[in-house]
Amino acid sequence: MLTTVIGSYPLKYSELGPDAIRLAIEDQLQAGVELVTDGQTRYDMIEYFARSIDGYTYDGKSVITGQIGRGKPDEFVEDIRLAKSLAPRVKGLITGPVTLVFSTRIKARYSGYRDEQVYLDTADALLDIARALEAEGAEWIQIDEPYLSVGAPMTIAQHAVERLASGIHVPVAMHVCGTVGKIVPQLLTWKGVTLLSHGFMGDKNDDVLTSSELRQSDKMLGLGCIDTKSPAVESQEAVADLIRRALTLLPPERVVIHPDCGLRVLPREAVQAKLRAMTSAARQFAAT
Repeated sequence: MLTTVIGSYPLKYSELGPDAIRLAIEDQLQAGVELVTDGQTRYDMIEYFARSIDGYTYDGKSVITGQIGRGKPDEFVEDIRLAKSLAPRVKGLITGPVTLVFSTRIKARYSGYRDEQVYLDTADALLDIARALEAEGAEWIQIDEPYLSVGAPMTIAQHAVERLASGIHVPVAMHVCGTVGKIVPQLLTWKGVTLLSHGFMGDKNDDVLTSSELRQSDKMLGLGCIDTKSPAVESQEAVADLIRRALTLLPPERVVIHPDCGLRVLPREAVQAKLRAMTSAARQFAAT
């Protein structure tokens, strides 16, 4: 089973420069993580993209000020090139169109949060960035859509995410944190998405692990098995128990192991210990 992380890491580019990326990747590799990220250390998940899409601006908050245009991948390319020089397997991170729009003030051109075009135009801009990451060697692209678990308009969301995901050629993971049991049957029908990624250690999603719809689908499952809301370090056996439950539903080739969510808010020392517990537990099953 592949091991990875969701994205953010508790280091700041503003303080360390490129060393933030180097240290984040070094920590991941030392912990035994196979598919790493650059640590998303420059900005938060909204600021990254608000700074990089024509029609968006960022000055402490994200604002749409006009017609949404192209995505500008320069900083993303710079960071993934550094990441690829340090690790053989790297995942690209894209904040999804729904989460980005819902985190943004719509000031001009679009009629509001029910205007489907604002999501489709945002998806097109995000695709520019995703394709640049793919061209630089990203093995997977992850679309982060936490807003899907808190009442986003699902039909519009599906159209926008499918527009983005279907334009990417490497496998696509979609990460949705929070309680997702009620929406998983819908998400299983979304085109272009290879893997659904959710939290299970700290989020209440036990029903997903008994989902006949998931079992019968062609989707993979990203199993969040490290609580990213608490600095307490899980035991290897607690992580292994959760993996064991997932393997009663799906074969190992359809399961990817990762933390529940990003790691930005936790102490670095706790993150290192948590990742070691996670990868050690995953290796138990590789050896059987």
